[in-house]
Amino acid sequence: MPAIDGRHARRARSRIAVIDAVFALVRNGKIPLTVEDLAEHAGVSVSSVFRNFDGLDDMQRQAFDVFRERYSKLFDPVAPSTSPRRQRVTQHVKSRLKLLEAAGPILQIARHRALDYQPLSEGVARSRSQLADQTRAHFATEAAQLTPADASNLVAVIDALTSPEAHDVLRAAHGRSDRQIAQSWTRSIEAILAGWPGIQPDIDA
Repeated sequence: MPAIDGRHARRARSRIAVIDAVFALVRNGKIPLTVEDLAEHAGVSVSSVFRNFDGLDDMQRQAFDVFRERYSKLFDPVAPSTSPRRQRVTQHVKSRLKLLEAAGPILQIARHRALDYQPLSEGVARSRSQLADQTRAHFATEAAQLTPADASNLVAVIDALTSPEAHDVLRAAHGRSDRQIAQSWTRSIEAILAGWPGIQPDIDA
């Protein structure tokens, strides 16, 4: 039994080493991933990679699952709904940029692979739902002043504006820095809330 447990422990360590290699290589722009690069970075053999995963698709899915466990706190609300509006807007933008700094490339790969790999598609859908819930929590005060349909529209607009996809466009197509993106997102959200029919002015502004 100890020998079997030892093998299981070594296999688990090897699996995590490969997943850590996925994160490191993606952050460093090493895309597309190859089994050889992963094995070298993880310090394991190519055959060990294949023993732990059923190919690159399965490895990327498991890496995304581990990512969601490790970074789950970055999807949580960070500002109480009772906080002043300006503070909630600022914290919302900061939380999105913090998530994207930590895991933007992983999210990008997951979105691309989700187009033709159902398990990743489901994971991406859950992450999008979590981000929408975060937005809904941050702006619950304003949403409460609206009809359910209009509140949903408000949440959808702010969530889409500060989505990982929008961040990709601003960085890749428009060459915006994260500082510039933060400024633009903050101004845009404040303008949306100030001009949305039915939302009362922020008394703390």
